[in-house]
Amino acid sequence: MKYLASFRTTLKVSRYLFRALALLIWLLIAFVSVFYIVNALHQRESEIRQEFNLSSDQAQRFIQRTSDVMKELKYIAENRLTAENGVMSSRARDDKMVVPDFEPLFADSDCAAMGSAWRGSLESLAWFMRYWRDNFSAAYDLNRVFLIGSDNLCMANFGLREMPVERDDALKALHERIMKYRNAPQEESGNNLFWISQGARQGVGYFYALTPVYLANRLQALLGVEQPIRMENFFTPGSLPMGVTIIDENGHSLISLTGPDGNIKAEPRWMQERSWFGYTPGFRELVLKKSLPPSSLSIVYSVPVDLVLERIRILILNAILLNVLVGAGLFTLARMYERRIFIPAESDAQRLEEHEQFNRKIVASAPVGICILRTIDGVNILSNELAHTYLNMLTHEDRQRLTQIICGQQVNFVDVLTSNNTNLQISFVHSRYRNENVAICVLVDVSTRVKMEESLQEMAQAAEQASQSKSMFLATVSHELRTPLYGIIGNLDLLQTKELPKGVDRLVTAMNNSSSLLLKIISDILDFSKIESEQLKIEPREFSPREVMNHITANYLPLVVRKQLGLYCFIEPDVPVSLNGDPMRLQQVISNLLSNAIKFTDIGYIVLHVRCDGDYLSIRVRDTGVGIPAKEVVRLFDPFFLVGTGVQRNFQGTGLGLAICEKLISMMDGDISVDSEPGMGSQFTLRIPLYGAQYPVKKSVEGLAGTCCWLAVRNTSLCQFIETSLARSGVHTQRYEGQEPAADDILIVDDALEHTWQGRAAVVFCRRHIGIPLERAPGEWVHSVASVHELPALLARIYSIELDSEALSSALPTTDKTADSNDDMMILVVDDHPINRRLLADQLGSLGYQCKTANDGVDALNVLSKNAIDIVLSDVNMPNMDGYRLTQRIRQLGLTLPVVGVTANALAEEKQRCLESGMDSCLSKPVTLDVLKQTLAVYAERVRKTRA
Repeated sequence: MKYLASFRTTLKVSRYLFRALALLIWLLIAFVSVFYIVNALHQRESEIRQEFNLSSDQAQRFIQRTSDVMKELKYIAENRLTAENGVMSSRARDDKMVVPDFEPLFADSDCAAMGSAWRGSLESLAWFMRYWRDNFSAAYDLNRVFLIGSDNLCMANFGLREMPVERDDALKALHERIMKYRNAPQEESGNNLFWISQGARQGVGYFYALTPVYLANRLQALLGVEQPIRMENFFTPGSLPMGVTIIDENGHSLISLTGPDGNIKAEPRWMQERSWFGYTPGFRELVLKKSLPPSSLSIVYSVPVDLVLERIRILILNAILLNVLVGAGLFTLARMYERRIFIPAESDAQRLEEHEQFNRKIVASAPVGICILRTIDGVNILSNELAHTYLNMLTHEDRQRLTQIICGQQVNFVDVLTSNNTNLQISFVHSRYRNENVAICVLVDVSTRVKMEESLQEMAQAAEQASQSKSMFLATVSHELRTPLYGIIGNLDLLQTKELPKGVDRLVTAMNNSSSLLLKIISDILDFSKIESEQLKIEPREFSPREVMNHITANYLPLVVRKQLGLYCFIEPDVPVSLNGDPMRLQQVISNLLSNAIKFTDIGYIVLHVRCDGDYLSIRVRDTGVGIPAKEVVRLFDPFFLVGTGVQRNFQGTGLGLAICEKLISMMDGDISVDSEPGMGSQFTLRIPLYGAQYPVKKSVEGLAGTCCWLAVRNTSLCQFIETSLARSGVHTQRYEGQEPAADDILIVDDALEHTWQGRAAVVFCRRHIGIPLERAPGEWVHSVASVHELPALLARIYSIELDSEALSSALPTTDKTADSNDDMMILVVDDHPINRRLLADQLGSLGYQCKTANDGVDALNVLSKNAIDIVLSDVNMPNMDGYRLTQRIRQLGLTLPVVGVTANALAEEKQRCLESGMDSCLSKPVTLDVLKQTLAVYAERVRKTRA
């Protein structure tokens, strides 16, 4: 509890610390903002100072240039004054000499004495000034040059430019400067003197420079120059709207061109400095002061603070706004965090304290033992009374084993048998308690459950034995019933070929139907029993889906023809030649769907369509039967469910067929769906994965390219499939509407020919035809609708094109003529089952063949050695010697007689194995009279040709 109270205090302290953290973050952001603004301000000041310096450089160049000009004039004046008066008089012959104007500066100034003493020198100097004015004065922009005698204080004026001069102001200023110069100390009297006089306009005045002229180390005169000065020339192009002022050494303003805020007031703190940059008091202006050597003047540039802050004013406003927003955001975040985190956490801490007390009471009153063991040594830290009792029941070895398990942390529970035979189950989880690694253990007395589990196990074993007995009983009974049923069905089929008395044929038909139904019921019950007991396994192997479809259609085609229906089988070219799966179970599912379609269809046809759908093989069975109501489709695959009432219930069955189909397809990783509408028919679609699929080589039948076939097919599905199949072989198809055909054209119809066809041949797709294509009249072929995919092979045969084994899907050749009597043929029937052997013998006898029988392969070889046998009809799986070894032995003996295999699984692999062993063909059980008749007729005719 102390820990929980401390935790609540920590939460309160954390809340205040979080507030302080938010404040510190805000202060940090404010400091960064101020630092950024100050940096921007300094950068702006640096830019302005650079502009000030550039402008001051122009003023400095002006002063320096004037000083240089004055030095040159001083040198010239000294040279002229040292010359004798008659030196330059010779020039009077060429030029008229000009005498400068003399002006007294003081009342006692003696200008006559100056004129007589320096007349020749002044005339020479005046002549030079005129020459200099005409050639160089424009470059230096001088108004005038004057010379003042040191003794007589009279000024000789050498005017260089015609311009008005403020005489009184100029003389007054000159008088003041001369007096200042003469009264200056000895050490300062040799310095040059510079001053400026303000003109009539602001920023425009006159710049004066005065320098002493010495002759023989004695001051003889003062030489001065006057030059116009314009303050606007001291600005760089495109500079700021700044103010500029030139001041003397005492800080007095001589001339100025003020900016937006007027004149600059002199300040003691920067007037004493030769160079200074900073703000005026009150931060009204930013000022730069620089001296202008060699004069004692200084130039001062100023710009209002508003212009300095103009560019960063928006930045300052943004920074203030940012800090206000950040402060508000941090305050809101801190407040929200407190309301959502700290305040609920404090409430949770209080509730946790209450829960701690509550949990202790629950642990104490729990019906199971609960304890906390230290992981290191297994010491009991906390436990309720029941756990304490259970722990005392454990032996020392059990305690050590429990400690090792807890330390290992590999399992979460352990079963222990205590010393008093009590079964304890100890489950635990690892956690932390009071800063230690612990295991929370729950001890439960499971003695009652253990006894119950033992009883349930005994009951399960008994149920398993009963299930095995039931399965064995069903399998045995089903197998024992199936064998005589095969005999009954075969003999009934044989009996139907006889001429029976009136009324007896109806009884035989009813017996045949009942026997077939009973056989199917027994097969369904056996399969469903195996599925429910998980004894039925899918046996995947490589098989050919094309052969499976051919086998199924061959089995059901007689029944479809007998019911006057049509069975259309469409196998798309993209169907693989082989894939991995269970062909037996696939055949069972498709046969069941096809059987139901035949059963529930009285008028119309049935379509078996096989194609590839992505990674699945799609098989669709569609009929035009009675259909299924929508409310009963959802229960269609339930065991023992029979559809509807009325018409549907007239068809008897167990209701297991579709349930078995759905389970078998699911075991093959596929799916099955149904789409039905009452009165329109039903469509079942099943899909199985294309595991290990091998696809056929996409090549057309050579020789058919360019041929023409005319189509007069009424069935739309049949017409589309024929067009697609023939287009793959390069055959050109057209709809026939009475056009005149060419000599090699072929007509394809699905009805009887109404007139004589003038082309090469006509192919009639007949729903009643069973077996391979036959030429019933010259140029008129009949083809089964159950093998439409074999049409290209028939066309190749009509055009006399040789085909390889891959192009042929029919294993049997045709014969042009069938014998009326078969009593000249001796057939050997080899089968180990007496009923099947007798049944085959009777079927052959009904077809007119002579027959001998053998029990197995060894017995068959004995019969062959003693009798002249024409055809061998042998079962495949037999004891002693099976049909494969029998065929191989016959071929080894050099016998070429036809050998036809009979098997219950005549699929692609079984058929291929039969052919590889030397057999000519393979038939699947049950073998009907029609199939047996067609097959044996082909080989009987071959034997007759061999005899001839």
